[in-house]
Amino acid sequence: MPPGTNTGLDLEGPQWSFAVDLYRRPAVPEACLLLQDRVGGDVCLLLFALFLARERHIALQHGDFAHLDGAIAQWRRDVIMPLRSVRRRLKAGPHPAPSPATDAVRRRIQAAEIDAEQIELALLARCFDRRPPVAGALPADTAAVLDRLARFFALRCGNPAAGTSPEVRTALKTIADALAEPC
Repeated sequence: MPPGTNTGLDLEGPQWSFAVDLYRRPAVPEACLLLQDRVGGDVCLLLFALFLARERHIALQHGDFAHLDGAIAQWRRDVIMPLRSVRRRLKAGPHPAPSPATDAVRRRIQAAEIDAEQIELALLARCFDRRPPVAGALPADTAAVLDRLARFFALRCGNPAAGTSPEVRTALKTIADALAEPC
């Protein structure tokens, strides 16, 4: 597809509103980042899976996670992860970072990272909407979706035990509790 071509992505779709709302709740960002750092979790995939469970009553399974993860893997690897890496690096260096001048750059990079994550969520929604219907779906219990997703991430990063560590379990409970709270 040539640059500038309309991709047909719904950047402001309901998945984005859901993700922003959930991520703004107390302790959720820290829990999501722990999953990202400990088990290689993709926060956008996590938020999208919870959106499907909560808003559409669809519980994704391992194969669904693998399909969606594959659909956004290159975007995550080539765009989001480099932005995240530079943003995180600017917190402590290289010289002249950290400083007011480099903090401004870091904030702009963070804004670009968030824009890239919004695109990822739109890609996930488009990929999901184009898939064939799934037979024999599981109940959309958000805690169960979180458990399956943590196992998927832990297997993907090559450390199956990480998905059951006390820190990961606590992060999952934090997110599940946040979902149980009224908006």
